[in-house]
Amino acid sequence: MSLLRAGTLIKLVVASVGIIMLLPTIGWTQDFLVFKSDEYGFTMKYPATWVKIDKPQGNYYVVFQAPELTDNFRSRIHVAAHAPVKDSLDVFKQELKQGIADMQKNTAGSKDQQTIKILDEGDFKCDVPGAYYFFIQAYEEKLKMWMDIVIVFYKHEDTLVRISCLAPSQSMEKFHQLFNSVLTSVKFVPVGAPAPAQTPAPPQGMTPPAPSTQAPATPQQESPRQVAPQPQTQTPQQPAPAPQVQPQQPQPPSAATPPPAAPVQPSQPRPQPAPTTTQPQPQPSQPAPAGPPPGPRGPARTPEAPPTGIVN
Repeated sequence: MSLLRAGTLIKLVVASVGIIMLLPTIGWTQDFLVFKSDEYGFTMKYPATWVKIDKPQGNYYVVFQAPELTDNFRSRIHVAAHAPVKDSLDVFKQELKQGIADMQKNTAGSKDQQTIKILDEGDFKCDVPGAYYFFIQAYEEKLKMWMDIVIVFYKHEDTLVRISCLAPSQSMEKFHQLFNSVLTSVKFVPVGAPAPAQTPAPPQGMTPPAPSTQAPATPQQESPRQVAPQPQTQTPQQPAPAPQVQPQQPQPPSAATPPPAAPVQPSQPRPQPAPTTTQPQPQPSQPAPAGPPPGPRGPARTPEAPPTGIVN
């Protein structure tokens, strides 16, 4: 808890002001890179042209420093992370306020008097619920200028992350949008980050289309069978000879009686149409499978569409 006290925080900020890296001036850019902490399980954006210091002085986890000087100061972003932290975020908010009050009280009337005040505070809207910000203004004796400091606390389960953005007060307008983009980009990720990557499983979205491609292949084979139904062509041919026999039946009785034996022969093919009648039975069975496949295919594709479009 002493690591997060306001007094320690401001002293670290003041001390870091004197540590200025000599770097060539680089043009302003809005491009960002992503910093990921596997140790504390969070990600954040930072300006692509800024220098990343992995082992900074003090109690910070990582520091990002501007490549160019602004009013003789390199604006920077300090990141502190702690785990496990059992105390609630309210404890650290109250500790910061009390630390600033104690600093002003203890240095009052001395040459080392600290001029620092909280200009604003409140809930910080981002992807981390419960995040809280402080907007602080402090006077830097060595540089003889006012500094603006934006501090945001993020608490997720037992992990606490504190990000401090520093810039000269007269130049804060220039860095306002950049700092806001960095502070709103903080996200906590599970310890096993690759595991959630497997849960979306794009191959699972690919496997359903495979049966769908096979399903239309089978109806295409069935469709030509339905287009050229041979049994239907046979059925009209069978009734065709029937009318031919009927005109022949009235003619033989007029000629002679022996032809009655001839009608006995058509009676024999009449039982043969029985198998032909059985053949039309598969015909309704054939359209029956053809009907269902298009039905399930429609709903099967609709649920597949949402997961494929998922992800940011």
